[in-house]
Amino acid sequence: MADSKASATVASKPSVYTSQVKSAAEDCLGVALIHHREAKQLFESAQAAEAEGRREEARLLKDLAVAREATAVEFEKTARGETSDPIVGEILDWQDDIGSTYVPYKPTFVTNDEPVPQQLLEELYQPPPGPVGRFVAWIGHWFA
Repeated sequence: MADSKASATVASKPSVYTSQVKSAAEDCLGVALIHHREAKQLFESAQAAEAEGRREEARLLKDLAVAREATAVEFEKTARGETSDPIVGEILDWQDDIGSTYVPYKPTFVTNDEPVPQQLLEELYQPPPGPVGRFVAWIGHWFA
């Protein structure tokens, strides 16, 4: 009886915690802003690398900056409601790639009826110990 009264008072009490959840559009704009900042930093790093004569690094940084900027634009479009969530689209693209190149794992089971595969024998093979290993084993044998 006391438990039901305690649970009733807890249920009727308002929560002291407030939700900090923003709208999905605000979240997408926040992510887009982060991507814009990263793209700007990458462009600046590319310019510095190019000034120092590191052309390959500069090209790579520029490519990364362009990709970040494109991602930022996608998130801005999502915030405006023009496209669906870019992360979901990216995951679905990866899923198609993984599905087309997936090779299922086939464990090697060995029974007494069939011979052991050569690959398994190679994995289990331990080379004989070298001179130091033999010496350590000889000393260990005397102490044992």
